[in-house]
Amino acid sequence: MCQAAQNLQSHPGPLGHFFRKLCRKKNRNVAIVATARKLVTIAFHMLKNSEPYRYAVPEGTQRKLFELERLATGKRRRQRAIVPRSERAPGTKARNTRSLPEIYQITNLPAAKSLEELPKGERRMLAVKGAEKFVKEIQDPQQKIVRRKAAAA
Repeated sequence: MCQAAQNLQSHPGPLGHFFRKLCRKKNRNVAIVATARKLVTIAFHMLKNSEPYRYAVPEGTQRKLFELERLATGKRRRQRAIVPRSERAPGTKARNTRSLPEIYQITNLPAAKSLEELPKGERRMLAVKGAEKFVKEIQDPQQKIVRRKAAAA
């Protein structure tokens, strides 16, 4: 858990914010242990209430869940849809990323709550930490644009 807590330093969600804020106030080791404890508490409540993590990054979550499904059933599932050429700029490549609620629905997990459905205290915590933008991003489908490298002369 301590190694997972150290990786939260660059995570954009509420746990990453918690870790960075605590690092500024306390020693880094204290922040790591406090964040690891918070992770264990979150995992306990997720297992107790049978619900998935609300602030997971959709792209990584989709990849992990589809890989688990492939290992269990032997069937592959298409992960991302490529954006048609007519809808993107010339010389670019774009892929659609599903929203977190859509990924959970496809894999038959309980639906992730939208920002409006969250408890009042959790909404307030997101507002104070400035993580509302991140939560809205994971709730909506995204387009990832990848620029092609220019041909070497």
